[in-house]
Amino acid sequence: MNPIVKEVLKKIEYYGYKAYLVGGYPRDYYMGKESTDFDICTSAPLEKLKEWFVVEKTNYASSIIIQEGLKLEITQFRKEFDYMNHRFPGRIEFVPDLITDLLRRDFIINTLCMNKEGDYIDLLNARKDIDSKIIRSVGDPLIKLEEDALRILRAIRFATVLNFTIEEELSAAMKKKAHLVSNLSYYRKRQELNRIILSENRLYGFQLLKDYGLIELLELEQIEKVTNDMSFLEVWNMIDPNRKYEYTKEEKRKLKELNSF
Repeated sequence: MNPIVKEVLKKIEYYGYKAYLVGGYPRDYYMGKESTDFDICTSAPLEKLKEWFVVEKTNYASSIIIQEGLKLEITQFRKEFDYMNHRFPGRIEFVPDLITDLLRRDFIINTLCMNKEGDYIDLLNARKDIDSKIIRSVGDPLIKLEEDALRILRAIRFATVLNFTIEEELSAAMKKKAHLVSNLSYYRKRQELNRIILSENRLYGFQLLKDYGLIELLELEQIEKVTNDMSFLEVWNMIDPNRKYEYTKEEKRKLKELNSF
C-alpha cells in the first residue's frame, strides 16, 4: 500500500473514525495489478477532514484532499435517494456503517475494501466475482441502471479493461435500459469510451457496445473498421468523423493533421 495513503487512513482512525480504501485499488491489488486509483470511504464528516487535511474541493459529499502532493478522493459513508436525470442523487443521508455505503455502489467487484494494515474487508464477496471474472450489480440491476445510466457504460468498460463477462441479470437490464445512455453528457460518455479505446481489449469492448445496442445511441460510426494497431486518436477519427464529442485543442490539431494525409 502507498505509504501516504496508509498515513491518511491511520490519521482518520487516530481521531476515532473508520476509513478504508475502496474500489479500484483493492480490486486491482487483489488481481496483482499496479494501481493509483486511491479512493477512501470514511465515517468522518467533511468538517473533520478540513481540520486534518488540505481539502481541494468537495462535490456530492466527496472531497479531494492533498497529502504530501498526492490527491486522494474521500467520501463519507452515505445512502443516496431520489436520483435526477438518471444520473445524480437528489438527496443523500450520511450513515455510520460501511455496509450501507457499499450497498449504494455499482458493481460487486468495486466493493472490496482494505484497511490501514492492508487487510481485505470483503462484505459482499467481491473476491468471488473477481475470481470468476464477472461483473455483477450491487442489488437490482434495473434499479441501479435507472438511477445512474452511466453504469451501463461503466459495466462495459470494466468488462473490457479487466477482460470480464457481464452477469446475465445485469446484461438483461443493460439491454432494457440502453436508451438511457442518450441522457448522458458527451463528456461522461467520452470518459468511458476513452478507457475502452485505450484498452488492449478494445475490439471486445466495441463488440459489447454493439451487442447492447449502444452504437447508434452513442452516435458512433465505422466501428467495424477499428483495429488494434490504430492509435487512440486514429480510433476517434474513425468513429466520430463529425466531431460530436468534445476534444482538446491539441487533439483537434492532431485530428486535423490525420485528415490532411
